[in-house]
Amino acid sequence: MMSLLKRNTFFVKEHVGYFKAANAYDVLDPATGQIIGTVREAIPNFFIKLLKFTDLKTLLPFTVDIFDDDGKKLVTLKRGFTLFRSNVNVLDANQQKLGRFQQRLLSLGGKFEIFDKTDHPVAMLEGNWKGWDFKFKDQQGREIGTVTKKWAGLGKELFTTADNYVVDMSPQASDETLKKLVLSAAFCVDMVLKER
Repeated sequence: MMSLLKRNTFFVKEHVGYFKAANAYDVLDPATGQIIGTVREAIPNFFIKLLKFTDLKTLLPFTVDIFDDDGKKLVTLKRGFTLFRSNVNVLDANQQKLGRFQQRLLSLGGKFEIFDKTDHPVAMLEGNWKGWDFKFKDQQGREIGTVTKKWAGLGKELFTTADNYVVDMSPQASDETLKKLVLSAAFCVDMVLKER
């Protein structure tokens, strides 16, 4: 089986839940529909779990872990409490910083500046005005990845918070750290912008 990070295209399917506190996703091979990874949000305590059912959920901290199909942790996304703009740290399996996403204020469609582990800007994640399509661009403006929402059907869209995304990386995204950041972008978008 091909490793999750050896691929360039992923289908991210959020688990359906009518009253769920923690987000969970499957990462699938879009050609075969086979699960090639899983993603789980960890809820630290009962108090945070209760607050996830309120309007305060957009301000709450989160920890999201990305696993390959063998259950090996690849990446962790962490955000602390936030008021105006989110800072999401991206950590490797050993909890070493790979980079971070910093939300831009007052951007139409959503925008994140991406920094490397030494806090130098390396890329930008920009949404369009509809907020469903995001482009991951390097410092020279070259597109190195996209995150696109795929509609699940009217009934599911109206009555659940489940979102589905396709993450596509250009061949330029061959560096493993960059691939982890592009893959993390879908979950950053969903957790920060779509959890309303």
